[in-house]
Amino acid sequence: MIIKRRFILLFSTLILTGCSVIDNESATNQKVSDPTIEEQNENKSTDSLTKDNQSEEEKEHLALIESLPENVSSTDWNLILVNNWTPLPDDFKPDLVEIEPGKLIDRRIVDAYKNWEKAALEAGYNLYFASGYRSVERQQNNYDRSINQYMEEGYTKEEATKKTEEYIAIPKNSEHHTGLAMDIVDQNWISKGNGLTPDYDTQESQHWLIKTMADYGFILRYPKNKKELTDINYESWHFRYVGEDNAKFIVDNNLTLEEYIELLKEREVRIDE
Repeated sequence: MIIKRRFILLFSTLILTGCSVIDNESATNQKVSDPTIEEQNENKSTDSLTKDNQSEEEKEHLALIESLPENVSSTDWNLILVNNWTPLPDDFKPDLVEIEPGKLIDRRIVDAYKNWEKAALEAGYNLYFASGYRSVERQQNNYDRSINQYMEEGYTKEEATKKTEEYIAIPKNSEHHTGLAMDIVDQNWISKGNGLTPDYDTQESQHWLIKTMADYGFILRYPKNKKELTDINYESWHFRYVGEDNAKFIVDNNLTLEEYIELLKEREVRIDE
């Protein structure tokens, strides 16, 4: 009986000791896990801050959409988008008018351009309308000629094509096919042997054109620092008719036509929802 009691006492002691060890290990594990919980809390705070920042950006974006001109659609005729990713629709047929020998533009923008030209003359600038509508065939000729010129200078065909596409749109992907694009400089600039080059923006006439273009429904189609959106280098001479309300919004918010159309499409999706 004494042996049995000793065994029971020893067994009970071992059980109590074991429980103590388990409790200590549990406490130790809890202490080890505590920093992880703190880190998670810090991460949650960081995530919350990021979401707050995104929320502010989203608010600004939504405010921009809400301020878009009313009664404007991304499919309006004066907002047709043609670029290196979006070719001219196969069924597109421009309604053209010849405003100078061999130079055509869309009939619907004649008055806007003529009024702009008249205002320029009154301000002391005699504009030179270098180019308007171009057929796909003519664009192909310009494109091929540019590539050949670069190859004659020693560039490979791949290099020549890349350099050509910095300023010349791929045939069927040129805005000039629409009749809504106009290359404009001034007579004084041309008379000095200059052409359609970015440094035309050193001239007062170009500054005047930029300042007044939206009043007549035009934008500078390929502005500085926007090539990632337009896929065309800066062109200080290339203007595009989009209508007065659209032009003023685009200019005021420093947008490209691509960005503006995306905003309109987003508004249209929200309305449909």
